[in-house]
Amino acid sequence: MRLLSIVLISIGVTFAVSGAEHRFYAIEASGDSIAEGIESTVNVDKSGNTETITLRLRNTRHTPFQPVKAGLKLGVDTYMDTYPEWYGKFFPTLAVCEPDHFYGYMQSPEGKKKAVVSIDPIASWSLDYNLGYQDPEPHWFWGHRIECMNLDMLCQGPLPDHHPSLWKLEPGEERTWTVKIIDLDNNDNFEETVYRNTGAPVIAMESTSCAPGDTLAIDIFGNAPVMTIEGNKTDLKQIDTALWRAIYHATAPGIKTIEVRDGERKAHGTVAVRHPWYKTMELARKAVEQYKQKPTSHVESWYGFHTAFDVARIMPNHSIDSVLNRRFDMVVEKVFDLDTGEPHEWKWRIQNVSSTLGMLADRYLAYGNISDLILGERMANYLMSCQRADGAYMNGNTDYTSVIYPAKSMFEFADAERIAGRKKQAIRIEKSAKRAIEHLAAVDGNLETEGQLTYEDGMVSCSALQLGELALRSKDTKDKKRYTDAMLKLLEGHDCLTQLRVPDGRRRGGTLRFWEAQYDVFMLPNMISSPHGWSAWRAYATYYAYLLTGEERWLRETFDAASAFAALIDHESGDLNWAFVIDPYVRARQVCEPHPNHTSDDATYGNQHPECYPNREFIVGEQYVPMIADWQTIVSSDNDVHECFKFIAEAILCNAFIVERPDGSIAAYNCRVSRQDNILHVNADESQISTLYANVRTPYEIKFDGDIR
Repeated sequence: MRLLSIVLISIGVTFAVSGAEHRFYAIEASGDSIAEGIESTVNVDKSGNTETITLRLRNTRHTPFQPVKAGLKLGVDTYMDTYPEWYGKFFPTLAVCEPDHFYGYMQSPEGKKKAVVSIDPIASWSLDYNLGYQDPEPHWFWGHRIECMNLDMLCQGPLPDHHPSLWKLEPGEERTWTVKIIDLDNNDNFEETVYRNTGAPVIAMESTSCAPGDTLAIDIFGNAPVMTIEGNKTDLKQIDTALWRAIYHATAPGIKTIEVRDGERKAHGTVAVRHPWYKTMELARKAVEQYKQKPTSHVESWYGFHTAFDVARIMPNHSIDSVLNRRFDMVVEKVFDLDTGEPHEWKWRIQNVSSTLGMLADRYLAYGNISDLILGERMANYLMSCQRADGAYMNGNTDYTSVIYPAKSMFEFADAERIAGRKKQAIRIEKSAKRAIEHLAAVDGNLETEGQLTYEDGMVSCSALQLGELALRSKDTKDKKRYTDAMLKLLEGHDCLTQLRVPDGRRRGGTLRFWEAQYDVFMLPNMISSPHGWSAWRAYATYYAYLLTGEERWLRETFDAASAFAALIDHESGDLNWAFVIDPYVRARQVCEPHPNHTSDDATYGNQHPECYPNREFIVGEQYVPMIADWQTIVSSDNDVHECFKFIAEAILCNAFIVERPDGSIAAYNCRVSRQDNILHVNADESQISTLYANVRTPYEIKFDGDIR
């Protein structure tokens, strides 16, 4: 028999000029060059809030011009390298190629937004990244900064199906492209701005995910659009002169393709109709075994134990839980000194310690073995020995408080201590965690991170989520508001690093990381992985933001992100993908054989450069990328994908939510609601859902029985 609870949410928290010059570029088979025999002109006109760039290309050769790619380097400053200057730089947040037009936007952390549109078809887009460091010489790992955004007017294939086929200029052929960069006064009018400047249909979706049995509104800006979902025509109702709306009734789970035609122009998108959360988490637990958890220098190699122990606690299955339990013991013994809690090697990588501390808390809650708390206290002591006087958890001279989330992990462990009746130990650990988060509030965005300093996705989101964690725990009203305000400030800046407007349920809520492939799946060069395991860091923060403010925006973003995370698993085969790569065309090189001298049980250390091992070259473009931990024996970080499932276990798996909207209607997440006079009857969608968060203004009586509808 499960215990049910209802939580009532109390809401107490109350034309810029482009930087550098726009210029034509071409990459031919021989390397970078301005293509010989290709005439190019770039004309720029500025009027009001719009900069119009016209690129003309003419092939004067006697042979076709067939570059790898050629196009326009946008002169918008994207190089985020110093605080506070990075607040004024523009991140390339969205780029979409359609068959006969292009649209996207660039956004700064301070909230300024530039729409980028073209009425002409553009083959592809790409980003130029900086180089990071050599290890070993002469092999380069890529850096953490974007030097430039490119519109690739011509690009070799293969490209995603919705891209135009533009890959050559015939002898004597001439083409022109017109691109507009528009400074937006109102961020909410982006899709309409695209339509007004291209005449092409644009899909606008407040949410990109739902459950079977739900309905979902899909808006289209257009003249006379026709829309299909999975090939079936869907009725559109005209809302305004150029705005149309469809109500999609979801049935079977899966990714559903949206296609829109308006005259000769097209647009595309997807909806994520989610599978039951319990099925997602059962498959995620199986993946912990299939994709080996390994003892290495990087906790990302054994991050799946979070999933293993969370699912064991909620949905125990002895046959697989016992196998994973034994493997955890093996990994921990090879990485840590059990007598001291210190790592055997790479002691400076304190996130290995804090994250494993969180796993020990998860395992204690699943099995109740006091030995996990005793070892965890040794690890907590080591982490506190790395804590500076101002509260920061340090790696040498670098502040690592925002690398993963050491203070949250300490709180998680302290919670386990309290459940075990070890109040004294819990208080000591909580004090350390609170000091660390107080430090995050004090620095006000002047944060540090692992690797190269930049306005970095995880640095910002990990700080936001830890501030939210402390706000939820604070009993003092002023402190709660102070931490909440600090969290919201970071989250609002982080919008520029998140896919919040893309009409694609596979990607919505994913954060825009671009240097992980080289470490996680031994694949170069940089490419944007989104969603990636670390996208869950923002999702924790949006979940906490909802609990603290009651604003449905944050809950909607939380569920859209969780649905994109769940789609990383093929629910038919059980295969797990590491991430979704959004770049349309990347010439990638990836290690293709396991290390010949190690097994997955061996302790291995260091980032292995892909070019030092047998590898293969292929094109990656707008697709899922598979895991390698099932065959690669040495250190790889692809099991960081399990952060997504740890998040689902905390925020989604066992929780239902109802929200009373301003018009009096009741929105339901993970449940079904019926109203009878002054009584709301709420039924959970799944049997493990035991807590209802009720955010209502009207004094309803709420009956929550948790029965499956």
